[in-house]
Amino acid sequence: MGASIAAVVVLSLLVVMGIYTLLDSRAREDRARRNAQADVLLEAAESETSVSAASETEASVSETPDETEPSELVPLLAETSEAETEPVEPSEETQPTEQETTVATTDPNAVEEFYTAVYASSEINLRTGPGTGYDVVRVIHTGEGIDVTGRTASGWYRTYSGNYVLISLTQEEPIATTAATAAQTTAAQTTSAATTAPRPTTPVNNEGATAGSADTSGMTYYGTCHITFYGPQQLSDGSWSTTTATGTTCSEGRTVAADWDIFPSGTVLYIPNDPLGGDGYYTVEDRGPGVNGNHLDLYANGSHQVTDCEVYIVG
Repeated sequence: MGASIAAVVVLSLLVVMGIYTLLDSRAREDRARRNAQADVLLEAAESETSVSAASETEASVSETPDETEPSELVPLLAETSEAETEPVEPSEETQPTEQETTVATTDPNAVEEFYTAVYASSEINLRTGPGTGYDVVRVIHTGEGIDVTGRTASGWYRTYSGNYVLISLTQEEPIATTAATAAQTTAAQTTSAATTAPRPTTPVNNEGATAGSADTSGMTYYGTCHITFYGPQQLSDGSWSTTTATGTTCSEGRTVAADWDIFPSGTVLYIPNDPLGGDGYYTVEDRGPGVNGNHLDLYANGSHQVTDCEVYIVG
């Protein structure tokens, strides 16, 4: 019995040893095969590296000029030198400088906002535009006031009516004319008489006065006034205003601008032979810095010739 067990144990050991030997042999074969493959791959990589290096060396050699043949480089260097020294002509598309652009776009007739009152230093043509080539609206007489709303670099004032006068023919100080002096004297006499006696109900010194269609009895004869005309006034935003200094809306045949020191707001005036062709009755609703003394400015929708007219104060 013991011999059988020993035989089994020995047999088992032999089997185990055989299996171990077989496995070890296969492992060695696999390791040898992998090593061989690695050697092949390494040799292939080294071969590719050598070929690449050889190609780069050949390229470098081919790109490097042959120092033994300088004659081939001379034309090339000459062409390069000529190209570098040839002057560059300015392009037609070269942008103008800022100063040139400013000069080119500046309009001498562009209107700058400017508000003042001036007086005609001589007879002036009131024109529709800033230049002697524009149509004449009317003639402004010496000493007549002009309300200014703008000016141009070319030397023109834009008036409240949107027309233009030469700046060089105006002045800032009023001009004492014979008519203005007479009007001031008449106004002073009227004011003095009003403070010392009741207002007369019949015309005073109406000799030479041109009778109109209306009965002037009960009216006070003032005298001769210089009559001009105005229209809608242009505002700074470019719009046009027809609102008077008293807040009413200008109306042709009714609205008149006057010197409120002589004809207070609300005064009704009668002008025989109305220059606008109406009934001759006007209400003082407006005023202006250029309307002084015996100057009356009638609101009108169109252009009219300035004139001198007899004036009555109604009531």
